[in-house]
Amino acid sequence: MTRAPQSNRVGLIPFLTSFLIVLSTASVLAAVPTNDVLNDTRGGHWLAQTKGLGVWWCEGGWKVGRERVLPAKPRGQPEPVSVSAARGEFEPAQVVLRPEKDCDLLWAEVSPLCQRWGKATPITVRIDQVAYVQVTHPTDSTCVPGWYPDPLPPLSWPLALAAGKNQPLWLTFYVPRDAKAGDYHGELRLMTSLGVVKVPLRIHVYDFALPEETHLKSALGMGSHSINRYHNLKQQEHKQFVFETYLSNFAEHRISPYSFYDYAPIDIQFVGQGTNKHAQVDFAKFDQAAERWLDQAHFNTFQLPLRGMGGGTFHSRHLGELEGFKEGTPEFARLFQDYLSQIEMHFEQRNWLPKAFTYWFDEPAPKDFEFVADGMKRLKAAAPGIRRMLTVQPEPPLLGNVDIWCGLTPKWTPELVRQRRDAGEEVWWYICCGPQAPYITEFIDHPGTELRLWPWQSWQYGVQGILIWATLYWTSPAAFPPPKLQDPWTDPMSYKSGYDEKPGEIGYWGNGDGRFLYPPHSDASSDQAPCLDGPVNSVRWENLRDGMEDYEYFWLLQQAATRELVWHGETELLKQARALLKVPSEVSQDLTHFTTDPRLMLEHRDRVARMIERLQGTR
Repeated sequence: MTRAPQSNRVGLIPFLTSFLIVLSTASVLAAVPTNDVLNDTRGGHWLAQTKGLGVWWCEGGWKVGRERVLPAKPRGQPEPVSVSAARGEFEPAQVVLRPEKDCDLLWAEVSPLCQRWGKATPITVRIDQVAYVQVTHPTDSTCVPGWYPDPLPPLSWPLALAAGKNQPLWLTFYVPRDAKAGDYHGELRLMTSLGVVKVPLRIHVYDFALPEETHLKSALGMGSHSINRYHNLKQQEHKQFVFETYLSNFAEHRISPYSFYDYAPIDIQFVGQGTNKHAQVDFAKFDQAAERWLDQAHFNTFQLPLRGMGGGTFHSRHLGELEGFKEGTPEFARLFQDYLSQIEMHFEQRNWLPKAFTYWFDEPAPKDFEFVADGMKRLKAAAPGIRRMLTVQPEPPLLGNVDIWCGLTPKWTPELVRQRRDAGEEVWWYICCGPQAPYITEFIDHPGTELRLWPWQSWQYGVQGILIWATLYWTSPAAFPPPKLQDPWTDPMSYKSGYDEKPGEIGYWGNGDGRFLYPPHSDASSDQAPCLDGPVNSVRWENLRDGMEDYEYFWLLQQAATRELVWHGETELLKQARALLKVPSEVSQDLTHFTTDPRLMLEHRDRVARMIERLQGTR
């Protein structure tokens, strides 16, 4: 059973108690404590001070507090906004405006980016506003209340700028696959009511392209029900249209949702009587969607729903039923195998079988292990090629019955990962309302680098996939009993919903748990017109994409190193490449000791990129 907002998340809290360690035992690599996230002055580059308006920039991994002071003015020329990216890559930067008196940003535009003696390039720069949400109930003991940057709505003007307050603009550079390598320069022009500011831009394009496929697997929940409620969608064509804007957003971020087929299911019908009853499976709608999202958009996983299969969680469980036959009976087994084997064969023919996984039981407790093992054996007997995922760390009673282990991040060690991979199984890991500090988290009131670093730690530990239970958890049916709806733009807390929460009860999972995208900032009441706009990104969502792209750098370097070994043997260059394939300890020493400074990650990423260029023959 997949997780839903009404599911069993409450039970995670006592289970995770042992992981809620205070920051005093946390990252010795961080130069500042986590609770200084908004006032961290390590990053930032002064650009200009003119007519009462200060302008500076910083990397996307910093969370710029409204009150954070300007960086010091350099002695020489200020450094332009500078990013580096491969072909096919997105890379962000932030330009921050800090006026001395109230004023307005009237418009903003980016000039064409050009090489010194060349024509304009198709490199694009998108400008979004960095919006703030007010944290009143900190997630854990390392966090403090305050206004935190998170939503990234499209920039619209006039944009009010408050005296003495920072207002970042989020710039997203995209390098198309036909761009030439080298340095490009351009200019961001900002017209304010205090005058015009010109911000120099520079992007270095590496001489290689990121793969179209993503090699770190992902599975993140994205329910269409939330989309339809917050967008006020009633008509089927509206629902499908907006759902696809969310799918496109996931594809651009190299993230795979649990489902791309909410409006294109596999149609299973049983015809005949008694022992002659058999399954007819129609793939027409599903195939059309799968061709688009698996083959063209390159989603690398999807959850296969199982008709008739039981399920449950540590809280309760139940056997399934198929055409009146109880799970565990010979009649059920025959019909179950009939339709599931057809799906397996069809997926194998279309090369989709490696991307499919089942997820029918969530976070089992020891009391559930026998029940889960029996169900996994029934799945294996019906369709041995369909992989069985389970959200738990390896446990002896379950060994041999799980194809994809997906445990919480603190449950994994490099040795345990190696053991399961050596056994031919996959290893994924997940985060949710736990763990909290000192581990990597998904929370709004934690450092911005954490989600970018999660794929780095996945590479470091040999973990093959990441999972998060939801991305659109915008309201809690317990804290906001229907028809009420929470406003995620004004309330960043993810409130508990589960078996023990009664309507009106308030419990806390953490700020931003299960919430990475925002609905358009509009009234979600039922009498409003449908909103057909796409989702609004967040600072955390963009940093996660950066981490997914960084993972591809490591993957490309590994491929290049393998070719170097085959063609040239044990060269000095190969030794240098192997050293770069290891995540530096100053970036991530282990799961609880890692940097919060994005510049350290960018420096190693650049070294990896330069080595890829050398090994690919452009050296």
